[in-house]
This record gives sequence, C-alpha cells and structure tokens, in this order.
Amino acid sequence: MKTYLSLLLLAILSLSACTDEEPSDTAYIYDIVKLESDSQNGSVFTLSKPGSDKIITLTARQRVDTKKVPVGDRLLLMYVPASVAEAYQSCEVIAKGYGTIVNGVLTNVESAEIEGWDDDAVYLLSAWRAGKYLNIHCRLPYQQPPRSLSLLMPDAQTDASYPDIYLVDEADIDVATFERAYYASFDISSLIEDASVKGFTLHLNNSNLNLDAIRFDK
Repeated sequence: MKTYLSLLLLAILSLSACTDEEPSDTAYIYDIVKLESDSQNGSVFTLSKPGSDKIITLTARQRVDTKKVPVGDRLLLMYVPASVAEAYQSCEVIAKGYGTIVNGVLTNVESAEIEGWDDDAVYLLSAWRAGKYLNIHCRLPYQQPPRSLSLLMPDAQTDASYPDIYLVDEADIDVATFERAYYASFDISSLIEDASVKGFTLHLNNSNLNLDAIRFDK
C-alpha cells in the first residue's frame, strides 16, 4: 500500500511535517511542481529551476490526494532527494508533504479591462520564472478558496518584445481579516514560446517594498 502525503497549511509550512518521526537535521526542499501523474506506484512531478527552461522530473513513492490536487495542477512540494546529493536533478525523492496553491494562466484582455487593477495591494515576498511558469509568493488577507488572484496582459503594448503584464488581486472582503501566505503559479507559455518576445515586465501594487515593476528576461 502506497503512502498518501499529508496536506500542509501553507501559513505554517516551515513548521509542519508529514511524519511521526523525530525531527532530524535533514534540509527539506520546497518547490512549486506540477503533478504529472498519480498511480499505485506513486507520484511523478516536473519542475524547472528558477530562471531555467530545463524540465526536471521527480518520482516519489508517496502519493498526493488528487481530489485536492488534480493531475496537471501545480502544488508546493516539500521533499528530500533520495538518490542524488544536489537539488534540481531528475531523480527519485522522498516527498514529506505538500500544499495547494493558486493555479492560473496569463490572460489576454482589452486595455479597458485592467482599469482599477491596483485597487488591492499585494504584499510580495518573491516572484520568479521557472520554465513556462511565473511563480508568486505573497501575503494577502485571507479569503475562502478559490483565491481571486489573476495575471493579465492588455492588448495595447508599448513594446511587444517586453510586454507589460499585471498581477491583480480582486479581494471581495468588506471586513478586516487576518493575512496569510499564498503561493501562485501562472502559465505564461504564450510569452515563453513566442520568439518575438524577449522578456516581460510584471506590474503590481506592492505593499511590501517600493518595487511595483519587475523585469524578467527570457
């Protein structure tokens, strides 16, 4: 019988574990990965190293609950390589736990549709491109799933080789609530696979730092 992983709460992810074993000195790796397949033999995940397009395949004997994370979705995986010493190599891993994240895709919209895009601020912790995905780690007021976080690209662009895209949080919250950490992964393959596009600029209403525009090169 294969082991099913526990679902971790992202807000306390660094403090949680999926085992009854005593804590060890093992350094766990956290990565946003895509669930490629699930079977009685375990799970297969793919990912790319930040800033790289190379596809890395991870296999684990442990399984995720596909009712919470369907095959094809992305998730935050906590794991340890089982057969290699270094991270970001295709190998077997020991999966310790996982967290659900926001899954999205870059959406083309008319320019008028992004009016008011910066009404709600995002407390950005990090943003990075990995393969054909733009990944986001941020803090936002808690909202019942699904989280209304989207990535939009208006049709009118000043420089088509470096298009402007916008991270938009459409929070439907009228009362004060607590904040929690969110991870999001957006499919930006329409940009990555376009030979005329050299990169892009991410715009956001960043309440953490005075950094409202981040440029990424392909």
